[in-house]
Amino acid sequence: MPRSPKIVVLGAGSYFFGKPVIYNMMTSPILRNGTLALVDTDPAVLATMMRLAERAKAHSGAPVELTGSVNRLDVLEDADFVVLSFSYRNAHYREIDTRISRKYGVTMCSSDTIGPGGIFRALRELPEILQVAEDVKRHAPNAWLINFINPTAVNGIALMRHAPEVKSFALCDGLHEPYIRLLYLKQLGILPPEATVLPPEIDEKFDLVISGVNHCTWMLRCRYDGRDCLPAFHEFIRREAAREYESRPSDKAKPRLNMNYALELFDLYGAFPTAVSHTKEYVPFYQGCGVTPNTPEPIIPFDGYNRADEMAEAWAATEALADGKTPIEQFFETGHGDHATDIIESMWGKLGKPFYINTANRGAVPNLPDDAFLELRCDLDLEGPKPRPACALPRGILGLTGQVLDTHELTVEAAVHCDRRLLLRALATDPIVNNLGDARAIMNELLEAEKEHLDPRWF
Repeated sequence: MPRSPKIVVLGAGSYFFGKPVIYNMMTSPILRNGTLALVDTDPAVLATMMRLAERAKAHSGAPVELTGSVNRLDVLEDADFVVLSFSYRNAHYREIDTRISRKYGVTMCSSDTIGPGGIFRALRELPEILQVAEDVKRHAPNAWLINFINPTAVNGIALMRHAPEVKSFALCDGLHEPYIRLLYLKQLGILPPEATVLPPEIDEKFDLVISGVNHCTWMLRCRYDGRDCLPAFHEFIRREAAREYESRPSDKAKPRLNMNYALELFDLYGAFPTAVSHTKEYVPFYQGCGVTPNTPEPIIPFDGYNRADEMAEAWAATEALADGKTPIEQFFETGHGDHATDIIESMWGKLGKPFYINTANRGAVPNLPDDAFLELRCDLDLEGPKPRPACALPRGILGLTGQVLDTHELTVEAAVHCDRRLLLRALATDPIVNNLGDARAIMNELLEAEKEHLDPRWF
């Protein structure tokens, strides 16, 4: 039997990633004979995830080899894939980012990719990510390093620019195939609402092109069996936008009135924003500035307390599974795979499935540079992702994309060199920061407020 892969997960207790990777390792015929190494610097979190993995293994009968450690160096040797999914006090620091930025008129509804929140999250995460890359280079030089930490494009750019010897790409779960294609086909009425499987004969007729920078991606072409479906998709969004106003809009910042923001951006740019819960934060239109009232309304700030509560609730459910209070059968009945291990399964098993990957453009979008770090539909195997040809970005989206990429590139260099001049330039270049004095004040206050978790070279 051919060898199965060794997958090392850094951040085993991840809010999004911990349980799905265990599920995939137990259920995938390609992965279940491999090795799963769980790493978490919190011993209690690691112990919980190991108990869950052992229970899942016993129930499924999977021959997967399980190992765990609080120190990645204990398990990195001979790894084939290393997945980054860690974060330190995520909701706590995003709340600080949001609150201080809001003082100076900058509102973020997600606060983890663009704006001061995205910039400072990168400052907190990047030093450790680049140290992991150094460890991978030394101890697992043939491994693929997969970043699953926001801001994923910034972190992916940093690995591309400052750890070029390490094979890497970056992920976001927002465009997870085949589920995203299935969703759009149901929204277009081509598949029934209850459909759970994407039939190959339907899929092959669906010509969908999405591209842009992570969290600011756009549906540029949508055809089924040669017919342009963008008008039908626009009509679906219009109906959903009207329905949002008929019901009580969400009190949470990310989902609030998303179809109404999407409709306005669709009308403006002629393309659908596929990650509108983030994209509405990327443009200055919803910051509450100007004389004419914002439509549908100015975005509201990221609600860190809600995210903290959601994470605590999810962790309590994980503990109940690990400790046997919740039957392990429920884990398999309601569980699902994740983007990273679906990709690993396809790469290792030579399945030839396409996935949306954050990687260098390499000519896929003809009016952006080859090294522009974009989210693109890619073919991939053990040689890595190969972007499929996409559309040229239309004017307007092209300019916004260039500004976002400039902000991300400047953030990387500021974080790597701990350079306040570059950090100020990154903040000033950001599309939702519109006052240099405010940018300087935000920078100084956030550096001081987050001093305990920033590189000491900043001070």
